[in-house]
Amino acid sequence: MEAIGERLATGKTSVIQDMFKEYEGVAGTSRCYAYINSVECFTSRLLFERTLNAWSGHVPCAENRFSNYARCDNLVDFVNNVRDLLGSKHGATYYLVVDQAERLRDRGPMLLTTLLRLSELTGVDISVVLISNVVWDKFRPRHGGAADPVSVYFPYYSKEQILQVLAKDCPLEEPAGFFLTFVDAVYEVFHRNCVDLNELRHLVAMLYPKFVQPVFEKQATRNEFGRLFKLCQPYFTAASERLYLREISTSEWQKHSTVASVKNNPEDVATCIYHMAENNDGMELPHYTKYLVIAAYLASYNPSRLDVQYFARGKDPSQKRKRKGGALVAAVDEDAGARDRQQLLGPKSFAIERMLAIFYSIIAEPVDSAVDVQTQIASLITLRLLTKTSAGERLDGIKCKCNVSLEVVRGIAKSVRFDVDRYLYNFK
Repeated sequence: MEAIGERLATGKTSVIQDMFKEYEGVAGTSRCYAYINSVECFTSRLLFERTLNAWSGHVPCAENRFSNYARCDNLVDFVNNVRDLLGSKHGATYYLVVDQAERLRDRGPMLLTTLLRLSELTGVDISVVLISNVVWDKFRPRHGGAADPVSVYFPYYSKEQILQVLAKDCPLEEPAGFFLTFVDAVYEVFHRNCVDLNELRHLVAMLYPKFVQPVFEKQATRNEFGRLFKLCQPYFTAASERLYLREISTSEWQKHSTVASVKNNPEDVATCIYHMAENNDGMELPHYTKYLVIAAYLASYNPSRLDVQYFARGKDPSQKRKRKGGALVAAVDEDAGARDRQQLLGPKSFAIERMLAIFYSIIAEPVDSAVDVQTQIASLITLRLLTKTSAGERLDGIKCKCNVSLEVVRGIAKSVRFDVDRYLYNFK
């Protein structure tokens, strides 16, 4: 079976988990299903070992030195271990639930096919449930070999349903009608750019204290909704550009927005919010992800014809190229007024392959083979730090633009001790 939702947060995972918990209570005390999230299990080995742990009831802990039920490095080991573990339990049905299953298409050509034929290969009654935001046709194995699953579609919530879910987060001490009016305003502001219900809930939780703050400061009453919305407008703007894009963490937002007050000049409030990320040491991103953001910015603002000059190994990017006669031809020393600077023209589209070439050129140490660079790129697209400018679901072959400001990139580069200014063309 495959559960498909057209967008994020349509209740697929919650419904399926609750259904299996009810089924498990009726079927008996043994664990009959294994729930695997492909984001957490970012390698095949993690997926295999966590599945065996769930079916066997094994829990890694200090007593067993946090070991797993069995070590599985490949598909053959996994099939053999499943046969040994469950082969003697006749009459029982076991389930493997894989969330965000579309990520399995990047784990090798045979993984998804083997999982779908696991019952046939092991002789055990095993059903596989795939939870995905992508239709089956987009990640079906190209070589075939597996039957198509039965698809169950979860439609996206309507506005009324979204408001009903968001209204459940109303604080106990707040009027439900007033909170619902605020939730409706948040939906109207953010729903075109934010389609994830979980993100909307996060924005509501962060913005509501600032929206209701003027009431406690005697600046407005609950009946003056228009005035309250106007006073909170700088926070709405900052949330869309800082909080939703994760340029700052939730704790940083709460820290800085608590200091700001509607008693201040609205411009001062906006300035306070917009400067939140200045001392954030380049955002709370993993080490390699920071270099990916830097590479994306360089790919967006540097002409591709100068990649060899800036990023070829062993070359100094600040060194000027010369003709045979000694005349300078480097463009970096041209008069700034003679042409538009790159930062004024905005980010340009670039191919993912070009960004990866820059990434592997600027990073000092070899990239660990366990690091899934493709997953990190997908996360940057999800966080809107990268914006797709071409169609296609697979990362290879698509084009993107960098959606990060120069100040943020400089902060990221500073956190990893990388001099980004040396590699930027015409940014003096």
